[in-house]
Amino acid sequence: MKAILFGSIGTLVETSEIQRNSFNLAFKEFGLNWYWNTATYCSLLQEPGGKKRIMKFSGNKLASDEVDRLHSLKEKFFLDLVPRKLNLRPTVPYVLDFAKTNRIKLGFITTTSQNNLDVIKNATKSDLDFDNFELVTNNKTVSLPKPDPAIYKHALKVMELSNDDVVAIEDTPVNYRCALQANIKCILFPGEYSEIPIDNKYQTLTYNLMTKVSEILE
Repeated sequence: MKAILFGSIGTLVETSEIQRNSFNLAFKEFGLNWYWNTATYCSLLQEPGGKKRIMKFSGNKLASDEVDRLHSLKEKFFLDLVPRKLNLRPTVPYVLDFAKTNRIKLGFITTTSQNNLDVIKNATKSDLDFDNFELVTNNKTVSLPKPDPAIYKHALKVMELSNDDVVAIEDTPVNYRCALQANIKCILFPGEYSEIPIDNKYQTLTYNLMTKVSEILE
């Protein structure tokens, strides 16, 4: 293994509840009587991308500019709600240390916004140096966001790696499948709100990331 590619914010830190609250605050300010409870948000997480979730929930009735404004409001609230310090998810520090010790490259291969990346970078700076990532992507890196595999194909090209050289880590089944579509091995490291298909429950997922990385190396 030459590289480990963390695929989303949720693989590093748990922000699901902050994200959900941010959406609800945006709906209120926008004048909508929508409210996403935990169950609704878990269901919507099956599709990546906040704009897609908003449009889907509206029944495709909102105009694209309305979706854009709603999502911008959500991001504003997210930046306000994220605490100054976020702890890395359990077992993530072991993987980061393992990669450093064994000279394994790290990538953060996401299609979230740069604003979101900046706030996570600042909130985790006591535990994580983003300079350790050889490549950090955002929603401007490629034209097609996840679940399209374009971002992973871009990462392989830029990092000059083959499919067999890397393992990806994703926190939702849909993004897990995105990595597989790029012919990359992937570990499903689900977040608190990630819905896991029953037939996958005891196969590819793990809550101990270092254990799964070690298994792949065997």
